[in-house]
Amino acid sequence: MEAVKIKRRLDSDTIHLPGLRHMIGRNVEIIVLLESDISETNLYPPENKKRKPGSAKGIISVTEDFAKPLDADMAELFYR
Repeated sequence: MEAVKIKRRLDSDTIHLPGLRHMIGRNVEIIVLLESDISETNLYPPENKKRKPGSAKGIISVTEDFAKPLDADMAELFYR
């Protein structure tokens, strides 16, 4: 048996979980636990807070080869 724990804020009744692609077509059990309000405020930014474009300038950098296709070994690790 393989167990995967994913913490996510639900914004709709449709959940996209790309980390579980290897389980597509297999029987799984999904359990959803609602966290208390205290832990939610610590994990997620307030919904009414608008993000300002460019606010991460100088903090995040993208290398020139970012869009280059992954080699086969790295792609296998990435899509596990």
